Amino acid sequence: MSGEDASRLIDDTLDLVHQRLQDLQAQALPREQHALAEEFREWRHPVGGHIDLMVFPGLANP
Repeated sequence: MSGEDASRLIDDTLDLVHQRLQDLQAQALPREQHALAEEFREWRHPVGGHIDLMVFPGLANP
């Protein structure tokens, strides 16, 4: 997986999390909404403004 692939995966995941947070708000499930928001808090608001990606040689595309 390239850095671009990983970045796209993170963006897509955050889009899904955002949609789910809206669904939970619409369903009046604040505890579930809070739990999901906390789970992805660092992804949504990373320290330093970006998420550090670790590249593992065994996972790199040849």
